[in-house]
Amino acid sequence: MSDTKSVWKKYAAAALAVVSVVGFASCGSSNGAGSDDSATSELEQVKKNGEIVFGTEGTYAPFSYHDTDDNLTGYDVEIATAVAEELGVKAKFVEANWDSLLAGVDAKKFDTVADQVTPNDGRKQKYDFTDLYTYSQGVAVTKKGNDDIKSFSDIKGKNAAETKTSNWNQTAQENGANIVSVNDFAQAVDAITSGRADVTLNDKLAVLDYLKQKPDADVQIAAKSEISPAAAFPIRKGEDDLVKALNDALAKLQEDGTLKKLSVKYFGEDVSVKQ
Repeated sequence: MSDTKSVWKKYAAAALAVVSVVGFASCGSSNGAGSDDSATSELEQVKKNGEIVFGTEGTYAPFSYHDTDDNLTGYDVEIATAVAEELGVKAKFVEANWDSLLAGVDAKKFDTVADQVTPNDGRKQKYDFTDLYTYSQGVAVTKKGNDDIKSFSDIKGKNAAETKTSNWNQTAQENGANIVSVNDFAQAVDAITSGRADVTLNDKLAVLDYLKQKPDADVQIAAKSEISPAAAFPIRKGEDDLVKALNDALAKLQEDGTLKKLSVKYFGEDVSVKQ
């Protein structure tokens, strides 16, 4: 074999190897919320996959929980499912602890979260939010017979049982409470009844649902906030098309009465509008 032929054979082999590597890289996975395809917008990826991935607790009744047949359901779950239908895709739910839900959005494990995420100032710096779909009122829950707390300001110096990254944790700290970390509201109630905590702040609708399910629970609503926290879907920054698509879906569901219907189903009143 001549030197010229040998050189050309080596060159061709090297070129083929480069093409193979490039071809393999271009065929990388582009499935689900975890895709790193920066050239494709989140909305385009959702449409391509035929599903939008929602992170949710699955233990936060009546917003996200399992029914007696172990099916995931709840107010937020049903709203998310209806929103997905408006987008022309399926809703996929991935369950996780509250404290890891927003981290799941950061890591692209979820497209968004359906779990009563309040768009507070701190979160707005990191995420874009859709329009609001829930309005409610904060409440302070204490052990029955505890008359020390009549307003949120009265929790100063008290031990408040809260999840680490919840909006209520922040509110409790702003009012001077000492935080006792818990994973969910049920653990917060246990902390109060066992004496490890004096109070827990939470959403009135969730508390009313809990008391409806457990009427013998040794806790009471001791105080209510003057403001109305709201819930929206958090989206990674820069995904304006997905935010707009979700807003359009929510507007349609508000217009056709779906949001009101789901509100009345779970709470007996319309919590999808500010009253």
